[in-house]
Amino acid sequence: MTMKIESTTAPISIDRSAVPAVQTLEARLLAARQEASQGKRPDPEFEHLYQLLLAMEGQGEKAIYDFLRGLRGADGEAAAYPTASALKTITLQVLFRLKDEGLDKSSLYKEVSGANGLAFAMEVFVAGWMRDVFQPMGDEAWEKSEW
Repeated sequence: MTMKIESTTAPISIDRSAVPAVQTLEARLLAARQEASQGKRPDPEFEHLYQLLLAMEGQGEKAIYDFLRGLRGADGEAAAYPTASALKTITLQVLFRLKDEGLDKSSLYKEVSGANGLAFAMEVFVAGWMRDVFQPMGDEAWEKSEW
């Protein structure tokens, strides 16, 4: 005796022409940035910063990092980039711009990338320090938690 099981659902067909080709995340970010920049006027503050950084080529990642940390905002007193996250954001914007202009093999690109790495390291250091400060004494629950 044989039993035949019939499916009650119709087979699903996918139109492959509607599915976009696989793109790298970097390509998607660059495309999104280009679309956004076409719809708005250039940021004069960023343009000024970009020109200053172009002139700093060859001074090293530490000099660029210190320069960005020392920049003051519009009020002249508050830091323009007060957090490591803000520093990472501006260095990434500069890296995207350098790549857009074909300067991704230049020493400035490597230096700005290094400054981005310094900002990342500072962010990791502060996060670890904050975890240690706010961990209750003798509490090992954080060791058992999943990150």
